[in-house]
Amino acid sequence: MASSRLSGTRAASRWVRLLPGSRLARLMGAAAILSLAPAAAAAALGAGLFGPSRLAPTSATIVAVANILGTGIAALCIRASLRPLRRSVKALRDYARYGRLPDLRIDPRDDIGRLMSEIRQIIVDSEQAHAELLRDAETDPLTALANRRKFLWHGAQDLREARRRGEPLAVILLDIDRFKAVNDSFGHAAGDAVLRLVAGAVARGLRDGDALARLGGEEFAILLPRTPLPDALRLAETLRATIAALPMPALDGATVTASFGVTVHDQSDGHFEVLLERADRALYDAKRAGRDRIAYRLAIDEADDMTPPELAQTGETARPARVWLVD
Repeated sequence: MASSRLSGTRAASRWVRLLPGSRLARLMGAAAILSLAPAAAAAALGAGLFGPSRLAPTSATIVAVANILGTGIAALCIRASLRPLRRSVKALRDYARYGRLPDLRIDPRDDIGRLMSEIRQIIVDSEQAHAELLRDAETDPLTALANRRKFLWHGAQDLREARRRGEPLAVILLDIDRFKAVNDSFGHAAGDAVLRLVAGAVARGLRDGDALARLGGEEFAILLPRTPLPDALRLAETLRATIAALPMPALDGATVTASFGVTVHDQSDGHFEVLLERADRALYDAKRAGRDRIAYRLAIDEADDMTPPELAQTGETARPARVWLVD
C-alpha cells in the first residue's frame, strides 16, 4: 500500500513538472485543473449511470460534491506551494533571534527559490558590512591597533576576570616624549612613521593575551592580565630601552624616548576607568620628573621605606608619595 502511494506521488509530481512555468506556477496550475477534474468526472459518471435525461435532477448534488473535492485538492496544492515560504519565515526568525545565518531553500528555477537566494545574499552582505563597521569602530587606522573604545572593553572584561580568579592585572600607559617637536621639525608624515614604528616595537615585546591600544595622539596603553607589579615594571623598562634604541629613518638619525605610567588593580577599584586614571597620573609623574622614565602608582598608601620588588636601583626617588621613578 505504501509503495503504491509513493508511486502515485511520484507520478503526480512528474505530471506537475510537465506544466509550463516555475514550481509555484505549476502547482497553482495543477490546483486549478484538479479543482475542475472532480466535477467533470462526476458529470461523466452521472451521465453513464443515469443517462442524459436523468442527469439534471442530480446535477446540483454532483457539482456540490465535485466542488468540495476540487477545493480540497486545490488547498493541498496551495499548502504545498507555501511550504518553502513557511520554512523561510522560520529561518529568518531564527536569524533575527539567534544571529545564525539562515539555511534558506535556494533553487534558481523557482520563483520562491530565487526570492530566498536574494534574501540570503542581502543578509550575507549586511553581516559583512556590519563586521567591517565594527572593526573600523574599534581599530586605530594609522597603527592598526585597538583604539580607546576597544581597550576599555578589554579592560572591563579582564578586570572582571581578575577579580573572579583573584589574579593581578596591570596597566601600562606610555607616551612618546616631545612628540609635537617631531611633527614640527620633520612633518606629520614623519610623525606617523614614528608612531607606527613604536607601535610595532611594543607589540613585539608583549605576550599572547596582552592587549595593546593607541588611545590617541602619541599615547599607547597596555593591558597585562595575570601580571604583578614587579613584572609590569620590568616590562616597562624593557620597552623604554627598546624605544630609546629604535632606529628612526624618518628622523634623519634622531631617536625618540617614551615615558611610562604603571599601576595594578586593587579590590577597591570600582571599574576599569579608575585603574586607567591611576596609570595616567603615574605617567604624568614620569613626565614631570624629566621624561624617559617609569613611574607607578598604587591604590593604597605605601610605607615610605617601600622599594619596588626585585627592581631596586641606585638613585630611585619617591616623589610624590606612592610613586617610584625608575631612571
